[in-house]
Amino acid sequence: MDLLVVVPHPDDEVFGAGGTLIQYADWGLETGLITLTKGEAGRTLGLCSPEELGDFRTQELRRAVDILKVGHFEIHNFPNGLPNSPVEGEARGHGFATPNGVADHPEIVDLLLWRLEVLRPRAIITFAPNGSNRHPDHVATHQFVVRAVQKSGQKVKLFYYAAPKPLPEFVEGWLPPTHVRHLPMDVLLQKLRAMAQHRSQALSVLNFMDRFSTRLAIETFHLAGYDGPIQHELLWYAKQ
Repeated sequence: MDLLVVVPHPDDEVFGAGGTLIQYADWGLETGLITLTKGEAGRTLGLCSPEELGDFRTQELRRAVDILKVGHFEIHNFPNGLPNSPVEGEARGHGFATPNGVADHPEIVDLLLWRLEVLRPRAIITFAPNGSNRHPDHVATHQFVVRAVQKSGQKVKLFYYAAPKPLPEFVEGWLPPTHVRHLPMDVLLQKLRAMAQHRSQALSVLNFMDRFSTRLAIETFHLAGYDGPIQHELLWYAKQ
């Protein structure tokens, strides 16, 4: 596989890497997505009951995955946690966090290690060490992916979502972009369609569009261990 995205929640795949997934599939590259939870702790917006939200978001994600042209897709049922600032009316989930920090969850690391052995990705996209916004599930997913890659011993390019500039409250742990991708209009329009499938999370989608509109058409990443000039592609076109 050429590119694997590993994220905790439905919709995490589309904001930062949706265009890249679409474009790489169009180029004939093999793409994949692993989503660790069903997002049952998100907002319902009255579209379903809190108890139904996990299954509802799973179907939303499946529709988005079709538009993103993802070749390999799997969604798991690990517990989804609340963000740092819970919104009234959200469902409730236990998540990856514990009172003492992030739980070890060796079963998640083992799952990812197994998928690395089977899929053999050349590159992985996931969250940065600070989880972009310090959401405990984002931070934990970063840790799980790093541990799995280290245990695998594989040479994998590990890319993190990297905002061009951090918000003041998220400066700590921010990593600057090393790779910047400008999406063509046809890819951007498909990405927006994929975002629109996440109807239950419409407030999050609109908030992203309002606050980070330039990042709709520009996707930025930090390559772990890279110390060179900014690049404008993640992979070679030809398979190595």
